[in-house]
Amino acid sequence: MSYRADSPRERVLEAMVRVAAAEGYAAATVGDVIERAAVSREEFDAMFASKDVCFLEAYDAVVDVLLACFAEAFEAAAAEPWAAQVTAGLRALLELLAAETDIARMALVEIAALGEDARYRYRLAMARFLPFAEQGRAAAPGGEELPEETARFAVGGAMAMIFDEIRAGRAGELPAILPDLVFAVTMPYLGAERAREAMREAA
Repeated sequence: MSYRADSPRERVLEAMVRVAAAEGYAAATVGDVIERAAVSREEFDAMFASKDVCFLEAYDAVVDVLLACFAEAFEAAAAEPWAAQVTAGLRALLELLAAETDIARMALVEIAALGEDARYRYRLAMARFLPFAEQGRAAAPGGEELPEETARFAVGGAMAMIFDEIRAGRAGELPAILPDLVFAVTMPYLGAERAREAMREAA
């Protein structure tokens, strides 16, 4: 994770991320987690009602880190056109996921192992990225006429591409798909021609 895990709770959350990524959520056990975190089972039970609860809290913490990474880079490029902001945010996000492949696998692959509750949590996480995409409406010709769900289409497509790369074992190579992601996010707003320009600039 991108913070020092100083407290027992933080150590358990980080251990959950690492163990779930390495073993797969279904195979990971509380014993694996507490051994890595160097806490007792009694301490774990006092902090978390179950393995699922611990995993979902760890997932929320990971999403906070990913969102902050994207948002910081996006806002740092505020003087640039929206497409350049998107490129900056995606570049930072992909570089973090490539450097922290455990985070990548846990946040985008292992979350699916928890069923409907996890899918709901994933949808909430994705929704936190929608406002950044929706800023493209102001840059779009006839932006006010675009479908209400345009941001969801754009972000969902990008997330699907990232998911496929991670599931294929290419998390460490994620920065290579930056141009494709830029196209996926900007095309619904800017049209194919301008999105291709943004794609070339990202490359």
